[in-house]
Amino acid sequence: MGMERYLSQVAVREIFPSGQKKIESASVVVIGMGGTGSSIAEMMVRMGVKDIKIVDDDIIEDSNLNRQAMYKESDIGLKKVDVAKAELLKINEDANVDSIDQRLTFGNAEGILANSTLIMDGTDNYNARSVINAVSYKLKIPWVFTAVEGTFGYVKAIIPGKTSCLSCFGYPDKGEGVSCTIQGVLPSAVKAISSIAVTTAMKIILGNEKSGDLVYIDAWTPRMEALPIPRNEYCNVCGERKDKDA
Repeated sequence: MGMERYLSQVAVREIFPSGQKKIESASVVVIGMGGTGSSIAEMMVRMGVKDIKIVDDDIIEDSNLNRQAMYKESDIGLKKVDVAKAELLKINEDANVDSIDQRLTFGNAEGILANSTLIMDGTDNYNARSVINAVSYKLKIPWVFTAVEGTFGYVKAIIPGKTSCLSCFGYPDKGEGVSCTIQGVLPSAVKAISSIAVTTAMKIILGNEKSGDLVYIDAWTPRMEALPIPRNEYCNVCGERKDKDA
């Protein structure tokens, strides 16, 4: 596969020309292969990420198909990571796709996340994000937080030692979250959040992400806003004074 596939993105001044080499040499882990995670993984592979690890223990259900474009009716009942791996390799046969049929926990996270360039959050619950936040800080690996609810969602770059982390602004560290069929989620909002998340990831890979703002996107309004989140020196994950009295 030659550079012809990537000519249109290489022509973007923010990438041209050396940025494509950085993208192709990145090692990315995508946690969760639902709506946001599968969209993120697809865009990553299409843009040239050659080393990608996908993590999920769920099976494909009929209720997934309205927003999880990686899957089809014939895939119902199959493992998400198995179908996703096959589809990603159809998109880019040069990619190295490692599929892990597990739920991320504090027990397995270091083994899964170690040695990666970047971690992408495609999860739907507080427990998993708490694991990613704590372990990524320990391993000094940047990650991108995503969340979608109804018509809106959030994206945040978290770069250990440089930006605030998820715990800095009091994000819950426990809980399974609420099912999409209960809280509701607009499929186009999933795509919007995924697109901003991948753009944020590319900025991290290229060394251009500095702020770590919490980006709010409402696909229905439409509206987009960046909310500054300063580092909390007493944060129980990344705070420099976390072991001292407030």
